Amino acid sequence: MELTLDYLAIPRNKATPVSLTTHAYWNLAGHNSGRDILDNSVKIWASHYTPTDDHLIPTGQILPVEGTPLDFRKETIVGTRINKVKSNEKPPGFDNNYVLDGPKLKNGLKPAARMKDPWSSRVMEVWSTAPGMQFYTSNNLKDTVGKGGFIYKPHTALCFETQGFPNAVNQPNFPSVIVKPGQVYRQTMLYKFSVDK
Repeated sequence: MELTLDYLAIPRNKATPVSLTTHAYWNLAGHNSGRDILDNSVKIWASHYTPTDDHLIPTGQILPVEGTPLDFRKETIVGTRINKVKSNEKPPGFDNNYVLDGPKLKNGLKPAARMKDPWSSRVMEVWSTAPGMQFYTSNNLKDTVGKGGFIYKPHTALCFETQGFPNAVNQPNFPSVIVKPGQVYRQTMLYKFSVDK
């Protein structure tokens, strides 16, 4: 099964920063399973990330993930690294922008991420045309009431937000997110779902 999101924007009369994404929360075990995502495995097609300051604003640097807890180039269980990542959030967790570098296909899409839930064997792949992706482990969910009255807590779900780099308007070395009048902003994000027994 697949779900495609196509983003389109055309500024009318002024140059405009545009970086559209979705902030969907994913728990492949099921939203009311009572299971968190700490035993999920994740792979991210990125060898670099954009570090942030204490307010989670990217500083303009682009650094390698190698040797850091942010290295998901090989499939890794989230819970084995979540307490090792530099985080001011309580509880700690991932909230990082990755520089996507997977191979592009003919349609412009490239692999961004893959997650697998070991309990259900469900797999989700994320493909995108965007240059970056925010990986977020729902660190700030605090007794949030969701679907069917279920209470969501930290680490209940994962987010994969393909996008332009956050703070790109203030960092000239980041890919530009400015779209001029008459230009067309177009990005695509594709989710692929399967079962891996």
